[in-house]
Amino acid sequence: MIQYILTIFFATTLISCKTTETIVQENNLSASYETWVAGVRGGGSGINFYVDLKTELSEGIELKKVIFRGHEAPFEKQDALHFIARIKTEGNQQKFEGDDTKIYASTKNALTLAEKDAVLIFFKNGKEIRQTIKVVKEKPGLEYPSTKPKN
Repeated sequence: MIQYILTIFFATTLISCKTTETIVQENNLSASYETWVAGVRGGGSGINFYVDLKTELSEGIELKKVIFRGHEAPFEKQDALHFIARIKTEGNQQKFEGDDTKIYASTKNALTLAEKDAVLIFFKNGKEIRQTIKVVKEKPGLEYPSTKPKN
């Protein structure tokens, strides 16, 4: 009887354990971000999230999305080693009286992460695989000027 209970316990434990697969080792990629604010009132704000690889992804693997600071955004492939995700945030999108335009922001994601952690979403042969990246590097923010400097 005890053997039967232990067998069921271990089988249930093994089935419920979620296997995590690492697509790219953290020493083979560099993840960074920079915030930006438009130079005109209502021009918007956001985060540019960069992933730089040291080697190309294997065949059948695609880097699709990032989850960062409560937002989810798709990656644009710059070349085989460089990817960028453009996250649009709600800041600097003030509405004026009579303005009926919609405030646009990237898709929200309820996943709770530390301030400088991100989740990269890969697809491997059609299957979604999530990989957490710890401590994403911050680049200096971009604050676009609203007018030309006087000189």
